[in-house]
Amino acid sequence: MSGKEEKQQIYARYVASGKTVDHLASWGKTLAQVMNPEGKPEVLDDILVLDASYANFSAIIAASFFAEFGAEVIKIEPDDGDPARKMTPFGENIHGVGIPFIVEGRNKRYLTFDLKNSEKDRKDFARLAEKAAVVIETFAAGEMDSWGIGYRQLSQKNPGLIYIAITPYGQYTEKARQFARLPDSDITSQAGSGLPAQVGDLANSPEPYNWPLKAGMWAGWYISGLHAALGGSFALIHRQNTGEGQMVDIATMDAYSCMVGFPPTIGYTWETARPRIGVLDFILYPYGLWRCKDGYVVIAAPRDHDFRALLKILNLWKLEDDWRFTADRIPDVVDQAMILYKAIEEKTVLYTADQLVRKALRYSAKAARSKWRGGGVPIVMKVNTPPMALESKQFGIRRIFQEIQEDTLGKFVINTNFVKMSESPPRVKWVSCDIGKDNEYIRKKYLQEG
Repeated sequence: MSGKEEKQQIYARYVASGKTVDHLASWGKTLAQVMNPEGKPEVLDDILVLDASYANFSAIIAASFFAEFGAEVIKIEPDDGDPARKMTPFGENIHGVGIPFIVEGRNKRYLTFDLKNSEKDRKDFARLAEKAAVVIETFAAGEMDSWGIGYRQLSQKNPGLIYIAITPYGQYTEKARQFARLPDSDITSQAGSGLPAQVGDLANSPEPYNWPLKAGMWAGWYISGLHAALGGSFALIHRQNTGEGQMVDIATMDAYSCMVGFPPTIGYTWETARPRIGVLDFILYPYGLWRCKDGYVVIAAPRDHDFRALLKILNLWKLEDDWRFTADRIPDVVDQAMILYKAIEEKTVLYTADQLVRKALRYSAKAARSKWRGGGVPIVMKVNTPPMALESKQFGIRRIFQEIQEDTLGKFVINTNFVKMSESPPRVKWVSCDIGKDNEYIRKKYLQEG
C-alpha cells in the first residue's frame, strides 16, 4: 500500500468514527475568536486609498477589500455622483441609490471632485495623491495621464504610490490603444476572455439552450476587482520592504483567461478548442448536476472506486463492466458521455435531493469501516436556491450577514466579507453613500483647508 493510500484510509476511518465532532468542539474557543473582529487590529489602518473610478464596479469592489481591512478609502465622484449609483437590479433603489452601490459602501468616505472638467479639482486630487498609498482608476487608458494626474506624474512626487488602473485591455498593448474608448463592463470582460463560449448547453441542443451563456451577476467585475485588490496588496508588501511604489495594470479581458486552466488542458489533449459541454465534464466524471425528484443534485465521483460506489448506491452495478475505468468515462465523444449521464439520471429522478445525500453519506461511512467496499466516497450535494441557502445556519454561525443602521438609508442587512481571520480580520464599521458626505473632513485632514 502506498503512503498516499494509507493516509486516505486513515482519514476515512477517522471521519467514520465520528471523532470529528469532538475535534470541532474542542476548537470552540478558537472558532468564536475567528468569528469576532472586535478589539483586533486593522492591518491597513495607516493606508489611504483613493478610488477615482467612474461607472465601474471592478474598482469599487477592489476598494471595498481595502476598506474592510482598515484602510481609509475615499470614493471620488463628480457633484452628480458616479453613474454606478444607478446600476441596480430591476431599478430597485433606496433614496436613489442602487442596491449594489449600497453593499459596496462599506467603511468608505465620499468626496466630490470633477476630474474630467475641473483643473482645480485635478490639482487638489494631485495634492491628495501625495499622501495616498493607493490610487484606483478606471478611465480610458492614458486619459488620467493626459490630465496630468496619471501614474507618470503622481509617482514623481509620491514614489511609493501604488497606482491601480483597470481597463478592458490594459494600458500598454496595441489592443489597449485600439479600444481605448471602449467602456468596460462585466459582460464585455466575460465575452473578451472567452468564457461565455464555453458555458452553456451542448452545441447540438435546441436553440436557445445551445447559445453561449454569461456567468452569474457581474462575475467578471468581481474577479477583476479581486485581482486588483490582490495586486495592490502585494504591491503594498513590496513597498513596505523596499519603499517603492508601482503601476498595477489590470485588463478585465484577462479576468477569466488567467484563472481557467482546463480549456488549455482540453486543447492540448484533443488538439481542438473545448466546446460547450453543458452538464458534462471531460476531466473528472461523473462530475456535474443531475435532476432529482425535487430539484437538482451535484455528484462528484471522479475516481474509479468512487464511481463504483455510486453505481452501488443507485443500483446501477450492471454498468460497471461498460464504464469500469476513469478513461472510459472521459471521452471526447459527447454522445457517448450522454449515455452514462442519462443512465444515472434515470435513477436520481426517483429520489429527493435529501434522500440521495443520505444514501451517499451512509454508504461512505460504511465504506470507511469496511475493506471490502473499496473506500469509495461519492459526493452528493443538494443544489440550493438562494432562499434555501439563506436559511442555512452556516451563515449565522459565520456571521456572513450584518444588520446596518444608517441615517439616510435606514436599517438594512448586507453581506459582509467571508474571509475570517483570528488576528487581523476584515470588518464592516459603517455603510454610507451620500455624495460629498465627507468633503469637509477630507479637505481639513489631508489638504489642510478650513
